Amino acid sequence: MLFYLTIFISTFFSVYHLISSLKFADRRVLYEVQERGITILVPCYNESPILKYTIDGLLNIDYKHFEVMIINDGSNDDSFEVLVDLLDLVLWEGESFTLLSDEVKLEVKGKYRSKTHPFIYVIDKSNSGKAKSLNVGTYYAKNDLIVTMDADCVLDKKALNNMNATFDDEDVIASGGVVHIMQMFKLDQKVSIIVLLQALDYIKGFYVYKASLAYNDALSIISGAFGVFRKGIILELGGFKAGLGEDIDITLRVQEYAKENNKKVLFNKNAICYTECPESIKELVGQRVRWQKGFIDALLNNSIFLFKNIFCNNVCFYIIIDALLSNSFATVVFIINIILICTKIAYGYSLYVLIYYLTTLLFNVISSVIAIKCAKRNIPQLKTKPLYLMIFYDLVFFQLLRIYFFFKGTATYYYDNKHWHKVVRTNHSYRV
Repeated sequence: MLFYLTIFISTFFSVYHLISSLKFADRRVLYEVQERGITILVPCYNESPILKYTIDGLLNIDYKHFEVMIINDGSNDDSFEVLVDLLDLVLWEGESFTLLSDEVKLEVKGKYRSKTHPFIYVIDKSNSGKAKSLNVGTYYAKNDLIVTMDADCVLDKKALNNMNATFDDEDVIASGGVVHIMQMFKLDQKVSIIVLLQALDYIKGFYVYKASLAYNDALSIISGAFGVFRKGIILELGGFKAGLGEDIDITLRVQEYAKENNKKVLFNKNAICYTECPESIKELVGQRVRWQKGFIDALLNNSIFLFKNIFCNNVCFYIIIDALLSNSFATVVFIINIILICTKIAYGYSLYVLIYYLTTLLFNVISSVIAIKCAKRNIPQLKTKPLYLMIFYDLVFFQLLRIYFFFKGTATYYYDNKHWHKVVRTNHSYRV
């Protein structure tokens, strides 16, 4: 009975997400919108190989009223020295904010401003993690809108314009954007299969799954690589919390606030960011296992809100019933049936199970094709041919990797939920 129920639930949600994603449409503003002040927060830890491209991307943004806060979180490589050279830093006598606790004030070792680009600031602090770095940046930010961005990311030049339009509605308190793999767009060389598989995975994740959740007012994660929040809400919620999944955690807390105060959390498909992805299996496993740990961590930390409102709030319903239960049961059933099919197929075992899996494969192919076409409409320069070729590898290889990420992340969380796997940066020459 559990087998049939799991098949029904997982199939239902897969089909429903695809249909909902096709119905999703950005809430476009058809009139001229005044530029709001925006502060971009860029926490940085051992990012020296890629900082040049991150800064080039920031300088390329087509927006006037914004500032950048790069928070060097005690890097033990030459990240700070690279920032000094790239930005020509001088001491900045910024305001002393009373919101900073005495502990955090002691962490801040220096405040600097770029002579060549005076809208860019650098805060040098002791190592204490990404969440505290974001909090320090939030306290020093002058503007109402806060963009959180990873230090290995490059924003599309129109990203802030698109997000600014989203926040013309005063009830909108947070919004996520689309994240693409940087090697696919900013690198003038052939990329590996591992990179292509991640590019396809991101495309399906944002153009199908997240678009569906946004359509159903159930967005459960604004990616740490690119998200926008109202500063006042972040401060009211007590800032970002340390953990392996600070982006999921803050999204769930913002969603809880939105539910209580009749506010909105949106997803903007036209606001785009590019991020560097791992280029080896080892690095990919480390990153995705951390994501699974972060998911569990955020669920446990927000369990009261999630389980209390499971049938009266779409965010809670989808993250518990769909993301947690359906995916967990489906993964276990998938493994069990693969084993049974491989051991008993010669004896005519469960022809209907084979038919089910063949149908599932066909649906996944259709879903991937639709996602690629949606991405192509959004970014015309996307090279789709290699992505179509990756669909087969995605089904027979990456699907098994996802199961491995799930099991290893879930198992290791209970004895190692503090270690943050840091992806090793490449030395590519990106075209920004």
